[in-house]
Amino acid sequence: HFNWFGVPTIQFPSDLIVIQEIIYKYKPDIIVETGVAHGGTLLFYASILKLLKKKFSIVGIDVLIKKINKKKILSNSLSKNIKLFETSSDNQDTFEKIKKIVNKKKVIVILDSNHSHNHVLRELILFSKIIKKNGYLIVMDTTTEFVNKKHINKNRNFGKGNNPYTAVNEFLKKNKNFEIDRYYENKSFITGCFNGFLKKK
Repeated sequence: HFNWFGVPTIQFPSDLIVIQEIIYKYKPDIIVETGVAHGGTLLFYASILKLLKKKFSIVGIDVLIKKINKKKILSNSLSKNIKLFETSSDNQDTFEKIKKIVNKKKVIVILDSNHSHNHVLRELILFSKIIKKNGYLIVMDTTTEFVNKKHINKNRNFGKGNNPYTAVNEFLKKNKNFEIDRYYENKSFITGCFNGFLKKK
């Protein structure tokens, strides 16, 4: 539970540093994150790209962005580069809007919204369409598969056998254009993205 620019990121620092390396190497024009939460990771990605590029966009999608969190994001000096969509990330109309923003530019997509198998699989199928060669589709919290159910809130619609890990496995069986990048997974060491760093061949 760490902050970036005073805003919670809710990610392992090791994963954030690894993603920073991917951003530096690939230098995307756009980063899309599904699941905004407090907004700390949006600001993290924006601050990294600010150092690398004059023009860039960060897109955050969440079915509910609390007013207090939206205020923290929009009051930051980086907010002019951040677009927020308050809608479901697996919605086809939303995806069409994102596709227009991307418009053949280099993009990294980070999936961290609803962690149920079906939702993540729909996200993977949709957002994989806008990833270019050597680009990344990063799936957070795949390690949910290995967490004892007593540590998962009872009101969650995911758990063992129904989570991002199982969705990634099904996606990779059908989509041979992506592969797991073990280099970054192993480099992170303590990661929430086991099997989740997906690189387009």
